[in-house]
Amino acid sequence: MRRKRGFTLVELLVVIAIIGILIALLLPAVQAAREAARRSSCTNNLKQVSLAVHNFHDIYKKFPPSTNSLMMRTALSGGYGWDRMGYLTHLLPFIEQKPLYDQVIAYTLTDKRPWSTGNFPDGTPCPYKTKISSLLCPSDSTAPSTGDVAFTSYHCNHGDISMNYDWWEWRGPFGNGERGECGFNGLVDGSSNTLMLAEICIGRTGSAAAPVKGGIANGVNTNPDQPTAPCYARRGPNDMLTGACQESMGDTGWGLGRRWGDSHAIYTQFFTWMAPNSPTCGNTGESWAIPTASSFHPGGVNVALCDGSVRFVSETINAGDPNAAIDFMGSRPQDYAGPSLRGVWGALGTARGKEPIGNF
Repeated sequence: MRRKRGFTLVELLVVIAIIGILIALLLPAVQAAREAARRSSCTNNLKQVSLAVHNFHDIYKKFPPSTNSLMMRTALSGGYGWDRMGYLTHLLPFIEQKPLYDQVIAYTLTDKRPWSTGNFPDGTPCPYKTKISSLLCPSDSTAPSTGDVAFTSYHCNHGDISMNYDWWEWRGPFGNGERGECGFNGLVDGSSNTLMLAEICIGRTGSAAAPVKGGIANGVNTNPDQPTAPCYARRGPNDMLTGACQESMGDTGWGLGRRWGDSHAIYTQFFTWMAPNSPTCGNTGESWAIPTASSFHPGGVNVALCDGSVRFVSETINAGDPNAAIDFMGSRPQDYAGPSLRGVWGALGTARGKEPIGNF
């Protein structure tokens, strides 16, 4: 009689173990490949926004201001919250969103604001709820799929000194439009040595609060002459931090990137005051908040330079001595025109600091 052949229990366990090892080896490679694709997509998004800034400059001979835009003051007849229109609003026609731009202007003229959510009188949906996929980093899994208004991952460079969102200083290429404007002729440091844009992880608020890369900490002193060490000390476990500062959906909430149309710093600006993936600190969300560039790409963030190139910057880039306070030599912070004290990263944030950059 022929004996039936089969697997012994030991052989079966060995096969299962081999399959498990192969899966364990394959899974990180698959995850790395997916992240590489997401990072590439994010790079392309930043490239498109930077090209939109260039196209805007070709027409208006300046970069769009980060807040208090004189162009918007004219378009809105000096009323209707013209000062809160962010830099991305100007760029809508240059990212194939001209109909949305026209809607935003018409909507604002009905006495609405970038945080409004109601429909037009005829029932047309609020334009600020329109999700623009090219303004979202695909690696940011904490970004809500829906919300009261639509989000953005990409913020403009306001400089290396901690300032409230609408203060006078123009350390970076984006600032208060009532206090000045910047174009390529204003980039004393050179377009290849000045940051234009960077990504920031989107912050959830309310009951859906989620960790934010680097952390968010309110009640931290962010006066311009203060050292950055107290803010660095607020980094949470695993580079994350959640807390009451994220739980408010009101105007003092910490919804980083929560409104692509709003000029407030937490929504559309960033500072090179702190190294990438460090905490974001301030009094409250809309009071002296100093957003830090951040991402879920391993080891750093994508940035766009003013020459239109996109680079990946390591989170370990030199950001100066965190215990150093700035001596403004008796001048007001908004008048300071000296070099950055925030290392190479801070120097990249200035448009006219005249600092040597080197390789980064």
